[in-house]
Amino acid sequence: MSHPNDPYRILNLIVARGDLLPPVCAVALLLLSIWIWLAHGYPVALPVGAALAAFLYLILRSYVELVRVIVDMLLPK
Repeated sequence: MSHPNDPYRILNLIVARGDLLPPVCAVALLLLSIWIWLAHGYPVALPVGAALAAFLYLILRSYVELVRVIVDMLLPK
């Protein structure tokens, strides 16, 4: 993917593997809300967690796309 002295390692990582970031984070947040509901008895945690997981997915998806545009346009090849 890149050599160790690449100053843009994280950007290149997001470009290469950015498709996994939004769903993994959204599912992790949803699982956390289910755990809060089951372990602590807060039933409102499930719908709030589901709404926040959907919002987080959209935000991270747009972030990945923005990073890809920036890398394509501004970083040297």
